[in-house]
Order: sequence, then C-alpha cells, then structure tokens
Amino acid sequence: MASIIADAFKIGEYDTQAAFAPPFAQLWEDFQKGIGPSRIFVFYQIPYRTAENGEIIEVAGGAKEFIVSDGEKTKLKGKGVYFVRTTESDTAKDISKGTSDGDVIFGEISEHTVTSLNTVINQVYKPLVEGLGEDDWNRCPGEQKQEFSSVFDKFAIELKEALRSHHNTIKLEQYNPEYKDTARAINSGSNVRVPADMMTHFQKIFNEWSAKILDALEGADAEKQEEKDAGPQQELDYWKNRMRKLTGISEQLKSDNCRDVYNILTASSGSNNSTMAKPDTKIYLATSKWRGIELRVTEALNEAKDNVKYLQTLEKFIEPLESGNPESIKEILPALMNSIKMIHTIARYYNTNERMTGLFVKITNQMITNCKFNILNFIRIRNGESGKKGAPQSDDVLWDDKLYPPDQLIPML
Repeated sequence: MASIIADAFKIGEYDTQAAFAPPFAQLWEDFQKGIGPSRIFVFYQIPYRTAENGEIIEVAGGAKEFIVSDGEKTKLKGKGVYFVRTTESDTAKDISKGTSDGDVIFGEISEHTVTSLNTVINQVYKPLVEGLGEDDWNRCPGEQKQEFSSVFDKFAIELKEALRSHHNTIKLEQYNPEYKDTARAINSGSNVRVPADMMTHFQKIFNEWSAKILDALEGADAEKQEEKDAGPQQELDYWKNRMRKLTGISEQLKSDNCRDVYNILTASSGSNNSTMAKPDTKIYLATSKWRGIELRVTEALNEAKDNVKYLQTLEKFIEPLESGNPESIKEILPALMNSIKMIHTIARYYNTNERMTGLFVKITNQMITNCKFNILNFIRIRNGESGKKGAPQSDDVLWDDKLYPPDQLIPML
C-alpha cells in the first residue's frame, strides 16, 4: 500500500510513513480487521480551512501533508488514492501480509469526481456491459436483464449530459482579488473610501456579467432546435439541461463575488457619502437593469423546475414508447393520457396550447417510429430476436410477400 501511495503522489516510499502513523494508524487497523469503514481515502495536499461562506482557503505557506479518512468530511484538492475492502463485514483481512486480488481494490481519483465518474462509466463499464453474452448473464431473467441495461444506459447518458451542461454553463468572472479586503470592509459598514480604479473595474465586470446572462436567457429558445421526428424524451432532456444551466447562473448570482460588486455599485449610485464615488446615473441604470435580470433568471429557473417536475411523470411511459411493441403502447395509452391531462390541469407553465400540442406531436412521432421499427424488423421479432442491428434500411422490403406475408404481419400490428 505504501508503494501504491508513493507512486500516486510521486514521492519516496519512506515519505509515506506519515500516512500510516497516528492519528491514522487506528483507521488502517480497523480497515484491515473489517470492523471499520470499508473504504479509506488518502489525500496529499496543503491544509485548508473553510470560511463562513463555505469558501475553501489554503493555509498560507503550508506544506503538503497526508490526510487519511473515510472521505465523508474532507474535501479533495488535487489527486487522491482510495482503497476499498470487498470482503464481508467483520471478516479480518490483513492486507499488509497479502490477500487475494479481489479482497481490496484501489485506484486514483481527482477533485473532478463527476468527470472521473463519467469517464469510468462511459469509457470502461458501458462497453463491458454491452459486450456481455448470454453466458455472462447466466440465469438472469430476460426482463431483469433488459431493465438493468435500460437503467444503466439511462444513467450513463444523463451523467454525460449533466457534465456537458455543467461545462456549458456560463462562468461569471471573479473580480480582482486585490479589492476583496476593501469590498468586505465596505459591505461590513466600515468607513473606507472606494478607490477610483476599483470602481472602474467593478463597473466593467458588472456590465460583462449582465451581457453574458442576457445572452444566455435570450439564446435559450434558439438552442431548442428540434429534430423532425423528436420524441418526448428530447423534450424532457431539453428542460433538464435548461434547469441545470439556470441553476448554475442562479448560484453564481447569490455568491459573494456577485453580491460584493452589486452592493458596492448600488451604494455608490445613490450615495453622497465621502467614502463613495460621486453618484453615477450609468451605474444606477446598470444596477436597476441587474435587478430585472435577477427576476428573469428566477422566473426562468422556476419554469424549468416546474416543467421538469411534471414531464418526469411521463418517464414511465417513455420507455415503452421507445422500446416496447405496438401492443404494449396500446396498453399504456389510457394512463399516459391521464398524466397529460393532469399536466394540463395543474402545471403552472407547461399547460399552454402551444406546449401541449408540441408534446402530443412528440408522442405521436415516437409511436410512429416504434411502429415503423416493428414493421421493418418483423422477421427478426418473429424469430425471437431484438435490437436495431440488422434492421432493413428501406421500407421497400414490405412489398416482398415472401418475407412479409400480410396474413402474418397485419395481426401482429
């Protein structure tokens, strides 16, 4: 284990002794005996403290040191190593004397845990799961196999989409750190004069923030470029992505970074205090416009959350629409219509004629796509096969009476 830690952090094995010494020694002993946590995280980083606002601040001039824990309370900054015991609880395993390869697994993690998880799920496990043969599934019933594959694929896709949405979220630039102490002092009520260069910098960055947020709000509808045959899943995905993006903006608006700039500019725009710059009409108009932007972001976020809330009630119907057969679709239609009726009656934002019509069009598109697939794959389905691989590329095959006997095809539909 010492060599694993040494290799991960590019240090000598002798230097890892601190990770196994008190106060961490008992944690390692419990881990080996099977009476402690089933996982151990080892971080090698500069100590930090958490400010009242939740900001992580590294200790000035601090040297890197080991932090060994179960990973629940310590924040990773950089790279870490994990060890996971796979044996049953209360089963002693002295990993220092060698065990079977499967008793303890280990690996490296970065502070970007969601990115790492996405890479592992989509680049490692997803291809492995898709490559499993019938022998690998053993006696697993077909329905459970299909359900597992469906849930796993959905998680992999949502993880990838969430990460993409996070990367696409606009970032509001931090104001110059050299003004932080002055800003905090003014916001706390201290009699400190605002330097002219600080006011100029705050005005510039404030206007840039406003422009970015307005572009995001006004360009949101333009992003909704639907495919001709888009189904209900695309509608749900759109509102989920929009909710994530707006949540990111909303959180930044509440941050100290934005509040410091806004509060100082607001005070300056209408203040005759000698510590403030002279009142400025441009600043007043900018801060007034900002309040309008905040209201728009709040309203747009509430709309996205509400739409996701109600559209998610249709998720249990989306899967049969996508992967079921015409018979199963016919069975879910009454319940699906009741759910849509509920959305039209209760939803605050989604119950407009335009959106309800669009939803019906998407559901119809998915039903047509599903029926077309079942027709073109008639031979494969009749032979007990499934999946799109090998499906005919043209509906001309429907005119081949030998391959598609009407007396067999029509009853199936």
